[in-house]
Amino acid sequence: MNGATPTTFQDAPGPGEAWPPLTWPGTQVRRLRAASGVQYRVSIWLPPGTPPPGGFPAFYVLDANALFGTFVEALRRSSRRPDATGIHPAAVIGIAHDGDELFMEADRRRDFTMGQPAHEVVADAVGGAPAFLAFILDELAPQLRRELPLDGARQTLFGHSLAGHFVLQALAARPGAFRTWAAISPSIWWDEAGLRAELTAALGPSARAAVADAPRVFMAAGEWEDAVPPWQRRHPGYEQLVERRAQRHMVASARALADELAAWLGSGRVVFRLFPEEDHASIVMIAVQRVLRFASA
Repeated sequence: MNGATPTTFQDAPGPGEAWPPLTWPGTQVRRLRAASGVQYRVSIWLPPGTPPPGGFPAFYVLDANALFGTFVEALRRSSRRPDATGIHPAAVIGIAHDGDELFMEADRRRDFTMGQPAHEVVADAVGGAPAFLAFILDELAPQLRRELPLDGARQTLFGHSLAGHFVLQALAARPGAFRTWAAISPSIWWDEAGLRAELTAALGPSARAAVADAPRVFMAAGEWEDAVPPWQRRHPGYEQLVERRAQRHMVASARALADELAAWLGSGRVVFRLFPEEDHASIVMIAVQRVLRFASA
């Protein structure tokens, strides 16, 4: 040690005691059982300071075990300088399946879908999207607005992959529930024909949706989602991934659906972004920042 004084820590735990866990100021975690009987973990963050007169805008984030911290850190950093970032303070409501895995795949397939995929069969339970949407809109959101300073007119729903598919299904089912809908790399392939039919019925020309009340939609995909990124080509068996992606048309389907929504809702209300050099998993960090800015406008 060359005579150096050992480092000491203030508030260090005593012998046999654990260090306190790390928490973000302004956060809380609740476990709530839905009317369906399923239990969810809901993480909440409120920005510091006095809420605006109508309450804070709120981002409802799916797959929150993986994404809650990402959103909180992005907002804490970027909302400090709205003039520089275009991002204003907002609350984060993270909704996760009650477990410690980042993604609980069987639960996701149950809650984020309306039924079996169009061209394959999965063994897990599916079709729970209506019950999950009812939990969010009819149970969770009203309760939180009663307790917390949240603006019900400035809500955003964010989902990635299969959760992005759920966002689009929810848009078709309850288009007025959120001001902004963010579907990142949505799994449109799960039932593209059914999803398009529902969206057409809800938002298409025959629905005559009033432009003034029309929702705002942000969709995105990564450059490599129709193929395989260079870093994955070093791994054996990547050819099967190439074949699967060729069948699913992630980029083309998302772009085409965004174009259709823009024709119905207005080009200023619908944005599609293709992020270069990003793949299905790597797109999320970039997309979060862009969605925060889009919803703040």
